[in-house]
Amino acid sequence: MSNLNPQQYEAVYHRKGPLLVLAGAGSGKTRVITERIAALVERDVPPHAVTAVTFTNKAAREMRQRLAARLGDRAKELRICTFHALGLAMVREHAELLDRRANVSVYAGAEQRSVLRSVLQELRLPADVKQVDTVLGRISALKSGLSGGSDKASAELATIRERYDQLLTAMNAVDFDDLLLLPIRLLAEHESVLALWRERCRYFLVDEYQDSSGTQYDFLRLLVTPEGNLTVVGDDDQSIYGWRGAEIGNLFNLDRDYPGLMVIRLEENYRSTGAILTVSNRLIGHNSQRLGKELRSNLGAGKPVRVWEAEDADDEAGRVAADIVAAHAANQSKWSDFCMLYRAAYQSRPLELALRERGVPYHVSGGMSFFDRAEVRDLLSYMRLIANVDDDMAFMRAISRPRRGIGDKALADLGMLAHMRQQSLLVTCLDDDLPLQRAPVLREFGHLIVGLEHRFLHGEPDDTFDALLAETELEALFTAESDDEKEQERRMANVYEIRRWWLRHAEEGGGLADFMQRICLMSNQDEEENGNCVRLMTVHAAKGLEFSHVYVVGMEDGSFPHKNAVEEERLEEERRLMYVAMTRARHRLTLSHARQRRRYGQVEKQSPSPFLSEIGDEHVYWVDREPDSAAAVEEAAAHMAEMRRMLGLA
Repeated sequence: MSNLNPQQYEAVYHRKGPLLVLAGAGSGKTRVITERIAALVERDVPPHAVTAVTFTNKAAREMRQRLAARLGDRAKELRICTFHALGLAMVREHAELLDRRANVSVYAGAEQRSVLRSVLQELRLPADVKQVDTVLGRISALKSGLSGGSDKASAELATIRERYDQLLTAMNAVDFDDLLLLPIRLLAEHESVLALWRERCRYFLVDEYQDSSGTQYDFLRLLVTPEGNLTVVGDDDQSIYGWRGAEIGNLFNLDRDYPGLMVIRLEENYRSTGAILTVSNRLIGHNSQRLGKELRSNLGAGKPVRVWEAEDADDEAGRVAADIVAAHAANQSKWSDFCMLYRAAYQSRPLELALRERGVPYHVSGGMSFFDRAEVRDLLSYMRLIANVDDDMAFMRAISRPRRGIGDKALADLGMLAHMRQQSLLVTCLDDDLPLQRAPVLREFGHLIVGLEHRFLHGEPDDTFDALLAETELEALFTAESDDEKEQERRMANVYEIRRWWLRHAEEGGGLADFMQRICLMSNQDEEENGNCVRLMTVHAAKGLEFSHVYVVGMEDGSFPHKNAVEEERLEEERRLMYVAMTRARHRLTLSHARQRRRYGQVEKQSPSPFLSEIGDEHVYWVDREPDSAAAVEEAAAHMAEMRRMLGLA
């Protein structure tokens, strides 16, 4: 306990009554809540009377492991879980009161869709995949109290929901929303159940409280009386999940519903330098909806926060990648010390290319790598085959996208014949006397590839690429497979990114064969999530993580803050999201924006994010505005020294 600061100590040893711990980023929140649970048990509170909830199974598992190491066998009686797991325990224990049996099943994904599809078909309503997903979302919103719409639509949805719930009951099942709603019903309608669970939650602790929903707050208020031993740990400045039901108002309502609430602020930050925290504090200070705190560092001032202005996305990505390579070598840092953050997943494309071109290992967290996307793999399979007619793996994917009426048996027969003749699959297809039932279709495909090969050798690069999309029918396939216009635009944007890379390569005098070699080498980079690699992720995926060097890219108005959030009057949540991004950095923070971006083939001018004007100038180094500053000279000297070292001149 001697290592706790005064505020942490006060939170850990708070005696009785409701407590709010406002825990700023990097302030030791996890340690405080774990130590508080341990202190309660060591102070003779029965472990079975302690319940702690958090928002992910991973967080709950880590908390249990820490307490097991600290408390031994006593930790086994502690109830540490998610809100939904706590609800499931209640439903199973009191199943008969809910017209269920104790072995109740939890339906999600395919099971949920199957039940709802039956309901829609029974009511003679559309039951295609898109409609089922849409109605499931509306039912979830209705159960969470977030639904709206016309009276007619609401009445129809109520009918669907009623029948859906009836089927779930008949199948002895619940969905995830029921894991909160049914326990609330139990506690509200059965006094004996309420008394039992209030005893089990005599000391009730909630981690990441800023992420709680309105339904979860209703659940909590039933379990803990206004004078009860409630501990909530959270940070109003890191509430970034409003789009999925989190309500920051739950923090502000605590002192109304728990009049004796004590508030302890954890403001000493053990993660970031003073410069990073000063800039972050200044940004979040523009929010009006906050309880207020000021993070301070115990690591010293550190280096100023850098702001870059790039020409476009390629320039931005290249600049960040080059800086990572230089810093990695100069500081003998690990690749895993570096992280690139962006507001939306599509922004990873140029960053991935820039890292791959430099041989830097990376992993895309919380999303799919650009090179793993189906449309990219489909397109590259054709380009690989055109560049190398002996590439049988590329042939197998290309001929099946689209399918062309060639089934598994026809491909197996073709493979056997090619093996006997010691030829590639494509060369075998071109045989005029091909002794196979699907010979005409196979021969047609072979001639298609040969024709495209001729185009890539002799045609204009842009016309050739467009012919590839049209003649292979890939563009039509991607359109047909897209659920809506937005998905179609996303998929074609990935295709046009490959087109742009190809044209740039062709302008430099390169051909298709060396382009594909370059792409294939890049696509074989090490991408182990837990390995020594640079991490790329959206800001939402970065919450709870930290890195020595953080680069936040795409800092333009309309991108960050996102234009949809601004239109929906969620600017303060976007500012909190930016605050989360900045406070992931331990030692070095770089913010980058571009003067122009290419969107769906059109170049658009960009304005810097308004957040950049809110961070002020103290501890900020505006790189492109101050080319002759001391910081610029120091940075240039460091890069020059690294170049000399790499060339063996140092």
